[in-house]
Amino acid sequence: MPLRALSIAWEVTLDRKTALSINRRLLNHYISGTTDVAPGEFSVGTDIFTDPKLAELERAKLFHATPQPVAFSGEIPDPGCYLTLNILDVPVLLVRDDHGRLFAFINSCMHRGAQVARGSGKASSLVCAFHGWSYKHDGTLKGRPEADMFATRPEDCSLARLAVAEKHGIVVVGCSADTSQRAVDSALDEIGLELECLKLKEYRVIERRRFDVAANWKLINDLSLESYHFKTLHRDSVAKILAPNAAVDTFGRHSRWAFPMKSIARLEQLKESEWPDSVEGSVTYTLYPGVMLLVNASGAQIIRSEPGHSPGSSVVTYVGMYAPHGSFDGACEAFRFGGDVFADEDLPVAAECQRGIEARGGRYLLGANEPLLQFWHRLWDCRSDE
Repeated sequence: MPLRALSIAWEVTLDRKTALSINRRLLNHYISGTTDVAPGEFSVGTDIFTDPKLAELERAKLFHATPQPVAFSGEIPDPGCYLTLNILDVPVLLVRDDHGRLFAFINSCMHRGAQVARGSGKASSLVCAFHGWSYKHDGTLKGRPEADMFATRPEDCSLARLAVAEKHGIVVVGCSADTSQRAVDSALDEIGLELECLKLKEYRVIERRRFDVAANWKLINDLSLESYHFKTLHRDSVAKILAPNAAVDTFGRHSRWAFPMKSIARLEQLKESEWPDSVEGSVTYTLYPGVMLLVNASGAQIIRSEPGHSPGSSVVTYVGMYAPHGSFDGACEAFRFGGDVFADEDLPVAAECQRGIEARGGRYLLGANEPLLQFWHRLWDCRSDE
């Protein structure tokens, strides 16, 4: 595994001013052995991972009522392409019409509720496998066998539409009919300028993976919000090439976490005018309400965690993309490496933490060296505004 990490091009290209600023901070931290910190320790009760009532409140407020980043635009790249998702038990269908417009629907036939598409692919129309009702890409009914047996007008049988927007190569969906188009359109505005630099709209899909994890969704997200654990949990993988000296920034309800490759020391020997336009390290963005966007020189990944059917369970989606201007093999290697570390090192620890928390109760401590954990746990506090 260490050799695989060494072969991956981790650098992230941003606008030069931003890249210089991040590299300057990372280099200073690396040389001095420091990291960005919060003013002090912060703690929360461990019941946030075990309380069924709070779990339902989070599902309602943070997921059903909040626009959700769910996919890359490149997963539905061309007219006629579709992608089906299951988001908190809501069957969602994304489809692109002949003009390139993206639509989102509840993936449920207006006859008796069966799905009109499965998996992903490309089709001239959407056909229910139950009775053969068919729909156009815009969700309107195209045809139904034995149509004279039905009195309901075809125009009243369109698929149930959901609010959807494509922003900077990310697809955002409102999974409830109560979520407005305006809310979906503006969901990523606070971090939009930075996301636009990544040119994610050009990326194409490698693979989607799913994990069912015996841990609360917040414990999964916490894995990607601090580098304090690198030297121990990832000592034989990530820590071989990446250092834990973090630079963190927030953008309204979103955040950026950067940490350097150990090779960043080379910049000390160069004038800043000779520094690259890329961050000499890894960058992870967290998009509200907690979707991880990881970027590198060859591609990008999304890690999306959502609540399962109990407080101690989660459904995690891991999506890999490759950049057309980068190395396809490099992007695939980064996706496989990241997925293996996530599955073999991170997720077992999350499940272990869940079992321990359920047994001992008490407090969940977040150190001053875990500033993003503190930021996000304050954002996730659904009980403060009840």
